[in-house]
Amino acid sequence: MRIQAKLRMMASNEIAQMIPPARLREIKLTDPRPVFKAFVVGHEGEARGVMLGVGNIVKRWYRNAIEKLHEKISAGLQLFHGHTTGTNEAAGRTAIGEVVGKKAMQIGTRLSSVVACYIYPDFRHLPLDVASIEADVDLEQDSKSGLFVADVSQVTGIALGNSAIETPGFAGATLLGQLQAFAKTKNIGDDLMDITIEDVKSFLKAEKVQPSDVFGVDVITSDPAVKGYVETETRRAVAGEYAHRKRTEEGFDKTREEFETRAKTSEALVAQLRLDAAKGQVGGLFAKQAAERKLTDQQAKFVQARLARFSPSKVEEVGKEFNSYLDAEIDEYGRLAKDVFGIEEKKADGGNGKATGTEPGAKPTSPTLNPYLDPAKNPFIKLD
Repeated sequence: MRIQAKLRMMASNEIAQMIPPARLREIKLTDPRPVFKAFVVGHEGEARGVMLGVGNIVKRWYRNAIEKLHEKISAGLQLFHGHTTGTNEAAGRTAIGEVVGKKAMQIGTRLSSVVACYIYPDFRHLPLDVASIEADVDLEQDSKSGLFVADVSQVTGIALGNSAIETPGFAGATLLGQLQAFAKTKNIGDDLMDITIEDVKSFLKAEKVQPSDVFGVDVITSDPAVKGYVETETRRAVAGEYAHRKRTEEGFDKTREEFETRAKTSEALVAQLRLDAAKGQVGGLFAKQAAERKLTDQQAKFVQARLARFSPSKVEEVGKEFNSYLDAEIDEYGRLAKDVFGIEEKKADGGNGKATGTEPGAKPTSPTLNPYLDPAKNPFIKLD
């Protein structure tokens, strides 16, 4: 099966990007000034072509068929000058070049298969501007669309020709473009070759030459594009670092505040627990002191009724502070007994100098019994 294609323009640097640098260097060993041309060899839509044994037919190429066609094209595929009638065989035909690269491209609304072709030196004078694939394809019939390409088994070659005498199978396409790669040294005189900026870019890219290999740091950094880029990136980096630090500081302040709050809460809780533990000792301390001081029932009841008032300021000195508190409570009881009830407290014989209460059988100084001393009338006095 034969399908012809005319192609459109393509920049030389785009063609150079399709050619592997290693292959380009290999070609230059025998051809210092090689010529490369890029052709579209197929795209979505209708195409006319000769089907061997049948004749010229129209068939439709859908996207998946173009993808299969593109996949089957490989580097080294031979290029021929025109087709050989009745066969797609390469035997006995002279190759005028070979495929050295390919690229699937969206041209307009259609997917196209583009190939970069190296034209051998003996044939670069030929006016080649159309391409035609030679391939084995499977066709199927659709009731609405008619014949369409269902599969591409293999691509056996590509025929190149001139649109002045050959009609392309894919309508509306022309030669994409061509590239003449130049050697590392150029001839002086009639052979001087015009070099464009695109040629230089393509050469530098193919040879993997870095800007620093050609220019010094001062030249590179003084370039307006580089300076603008560096300044923009610097501002962006500084702004990013500032924002990062601000977020970090704000996060640290928040974390520190939360930590301090939790620490204060924990300290308060621990202090309360220690205070509660100290207060828990008061009952035992009071019982021990009441026995040692030989407190009367009235004194003991008076102090016990007011034990809830005791709260140590230093929990580690609860015993010492309770002794002082008990001294004050007994003194308070003595004052109330004397001022309110008219009872004179007597000092204990072998104590610590503190009153122990009214001695058994003691009588009030008042000639009459004060009603506050009557157990039946005073709830603080219990005789049980």
